[in-house]
Amino acid sequence: MDKRLATYTVILLIVIAGVGASLLLRGGGGNPGNTPRATTSGGPPASTTTASINLSGVPHKALIYDSLAREFPDPREVSTLKKILESMGFSVTVYYGANATLDPLVGMGQYGLVIIRAHGAYNGDPSSGKPLGAYVYTGMYVIEAEAVYGVKNIEDGIRKGYYAPAVIPRPGVPLQELPKYLAVSPKFFRDIAGEMNKTIVFFTGCYGFQDDRLAKVIIDKGASAYIAWDGNVTWLHADEFLLEWARDLAHTGDPLRALEMANETVGPDPDTGAVVKIMVRSNG
Repeated sequence: MDKRLATYTVILLIVIAGVGASLLLRGGGGNPGNTPRATTSGGPPASTTTASINLSGVPHKALIYDSLAREFPDPREVSTLKKILESMGFSVTVYYGANATLDPLVGMGQYGLVIIRAHGAYNGDPSSGKPLGAYVYTGMYVIEAEAVYGVKNIEDGIRKGYYAPAVIPRPGVPLQELPKYLAVSPKFFRDIAGEMNKTIVFFTGCYGFQDDRLAKVIIDKGASAYIAWDGNVTWLHADEFLLEWARDLAHTGDPLRALEMANETVGPDPDTGAVVKIMVRSNG
């Protein structure tokens, strides 16, 4: 498979409690566009303005949560990103591949900057009975999560809508034979993840802004900004954009201005048309 066409496309397996079956949800492609676009629904306002977010009020601790490394490892990307953030005075913690468990997501609030390099999935089917919106893949298989957190805890979390088993399709491989990752829903971030202290969150996977449900949850938890792609994005393009944004952030100290600059330099995904969107708190 051409790596430039390899996207974060995934299938979310929403377990229907009491039915004993699974509903397969396939994500759609991104919407074409040339600039970051703001969500128009209610809730905290989205912004693509030049208003600044003051990094001086943000804890100088950064989290790189790289669950994507289990399928698409890029040590150079992570190393470069870490160096850029450290040059800005951030103390950087990295969770890589299978080490990207539930715990770092629960503890996101202790960080001023959170980079989530992860697969994303999207549930847009109200009949599923599960939380709608963008889901974030951990680096753990469900069976591994059960071993760490307990079978009952994981099963209860799936039943309550905090987690969902999800797979990454591979050509010629039946879904039943693919490893099932543990993905977390917007409800997980709402009910389980801790409060945030002006945290800036950048989710680089697919569907993070397919709608604004996850964005609203992150902002409501105390984040100052949530940044994500509005559809399907190729992982190499997402990585390129992330590094450019980080470099521009180091240069300007302003996440919003850095986003504008990265969009001018790197822009939408040429293969899918996905663009980056941002939601900020009304008080910055």
